[in-house]
Amino acid sequence: MKRLILPILGFLVITLALSFYWEEAGGRQAYAVFLQTKGTELLDVLGIEGVRVKGGRIRYINWIPFVGLMLVTPGLTLKRRFVGLVTGLVVLFATHLGLNATQVRGEPQLPLVPSLVSDTLPFLIWIFAAFPTLSSLFRVNGEGDETQKPENDQPTPSRE
Repeated sequence: MKRLILPILGFLVITLALSFYWEEAGGRQAYAVFLQTKGTELLDVLGIEGVRVKGGRIRYINWIPFVGLMLVTPGLTLKRRFVGLVTGLVVLFATHLGLNATQVRGEPQLPLVPSLVSDTLPFLIWIFAAFPTLSSLFRVNGEGDETQKPENDQPTPSRE
C-alpha cells in the first residue's frame, strides 16, 4: 500500500495542474481553436464532409486523466511511456473529431453511447499502454514472478 501513495499523490498533482490549465488558463479555448482549424483541415484531406467541428466540448477533458496515469504509472520504461502518451493523445484527438460526427443536429448533448466511449477510452488506452506493468501488479505468488514472497516469509496455505 505504501508504494501506491506516491503515484496517487503524483496523479492528483498532475491532474489538478492540468485541470487548472484546461479550465482557467485558456487550455480549453486553445484546443477549441486547434480542433476547429486543424480538425477541419484533416477531415477535408480525408474527404469527410458534413461534420461540423465544434470546439470546447466538456468531454474533451478526457486527455487529463490519461496523461496523469501515463506519467505516474510505476515501472514503465521511458520509451513505452513516451510512445503510449503520443499514440494515446493522437487517438484521443481522432475520437474528439469523431464525436462531432455523432452529434444530432439541433441537440446540445451528445448521444449516450459516444459519450460513454469518450469517457472510458482514456482508461482503456492507458491499460493497453501500461499492460506489462499493470499485469505484474496483479500476479499471484507462484504465477509468473518468482521474486514475490509472503510478507512473513511463511509458505502460502493451500487454497483447496
